[in-house]
Amino acid sequence: MKNLFIMFLCIIVFSCFKTDIVQFETANTDPATFASGQQLPVATRSYTNFCNPNGWGRKGCEFLAKYDGTFWADTENYYSDFSDLKFINDVYFVSFFNIDNDVSYCKGWRTGENTYDGIKWNIKITKDGWDVLWFDYDYYGFSDEIEYTITYKYEVIDSLLHFTSTDNQTFIFSPSDKNYSKDYVDTGEIIELQGCMFY
Repeated sequence: MKNLFIMFLCIIVFSCFKTDIVQFETANTDPATFASGQQLPVATRSYTNFCNPNGWGRKGCEFLAKYDGTFWADTENYYSDFSDLKFINDVYFVSFFNIDNDVSYCKGWRTGENTYDGIKWNIKITKDGWDVLWFDYDYYGFSDEIEYTITYKYEVIDSLLHFTSTDNQTFIFSPSDKNYSKDYVDTGEIIELQGCMFY
């Protein structure tokens, strides 16, 4: 009986000691944040599991959901046709902008068949991941046969948007804080092509 009492007393004394909770350096305690400000839950599960293609959160982990409404600018490439772009998680998934003092242009692409002034092309998204978006662009022109296919790849690395394509184009875009409202763009004329997503 005496031994049982001593053991019970020891258990009580040891349970009253404060223990320090140690967090391992590899644990990620910062919640992942989407462009909209929404954050993934900080739970014991990892983001890898949360963003698993078979998991409940897979829709929120796609590129177009994560970067919905974000603008990007290629500050190094002043002579490209469309040096700024916006991703939209909607029918038109990307808008291209060329903001100039005299004339500014804007156009957008959607998945599936696109036709403008009789020219036809088809777009199929092949990869829509956490920081990666790939799609195939089939160009028909004025015919019913594919003239050529280009694969476009966008990947966010260290907060920069890296673009490559199978026709040897490479650009790096930075997050843009320009005002893309057509009411505030300082330009002589705005030409809005199909799918233009000025706001």
